[in-house]
Amino acid sequence: MRYRRRRTQKHDITPPPRTFARRLADLRALVVTDAPSAGDQSLKLLEEYLEYLARSYGYNDDGTLRRYTMFLRGQDALDESLLTRIDLYTDARNCLAHTYGIQATPELASEVIDFLQDLFARDAPTAERLMTKVPQTIATHELLRNARDLMLRKGYGRLPVLRDNGSVAGLLTERDVVIAQAQDGPGRQAFASLTVADALPDNALERVAFAAPNASRDQIVGLLRHTNVAACLVTPDGLPDQPPIGIITHADLLDRM
Repeated sequence: MRYRRRRTQKHDITPPPRTFARRLADLRALVVTDAPSAGDQSLKLLEEYLEYLARSYGYNDDGTLRRYTMFLRGQDALDESLLTRIDLYTDARNCLAHTYGIQATPELASEVIDFLQDLFARDAPTAERLMTKVPQTIATHELLRNARDLMLRKGYGRLPVLRDNGSVAGLLTERDVVIAQAQDGPGRQAFASLTVADALPDNALERVAFAAPNASRDQIVGLLRHTNVAACLVTPDGLPDQPPIGIITHADLLDRM
């Protein structure tokens, strides 16, 4: 049977549903009062998570914990060390299901829950996953009319502006272009000859926050909460003197909630 892989990069997996994390928290509490049930349910949750992960890679058949693991081995979805541990938990689940009188111990239940927590943390959203990659930028020396035409053609409401050395000069917005056009007239520099740098206000750089690719979603949310910040640019080291490799806006966060 052939499968169509929908995602090919290890770090391009949609984060697991939030219900997984909530259920995991409930299982931690259940270990104290009913370890056998917590063990059974944690192994079931592991199967559900692997099904979710396998389907995100294009698996479209019925499956079991074993089959999901076998499929994921060929997808570069999980490290082999993790898959080997899952094999052990699969054996444990089969043993519990088919051997009369055997129940999950508190130690096994806690171990599986800790393992699930590590798996979920691995898929926690980072700036690299949230960002729009290779953002459209424009240079400070470009004519402003070119920036306007690009924004109209592509539907952009803002454009990161780069200096000649690749560092970020700020964020050009539709409002900046409108103001520059409105000021076109006698005694003023013609709009047709204005550059992007001419239209950037003094606070253009304050409109931008910077983050490294491994920044957490909570960190990104905190940055975008700052007054006047309209976008977060992702650079290799989270520094403004580097060309952006991605951009995150408020809409990006809402789209992934």
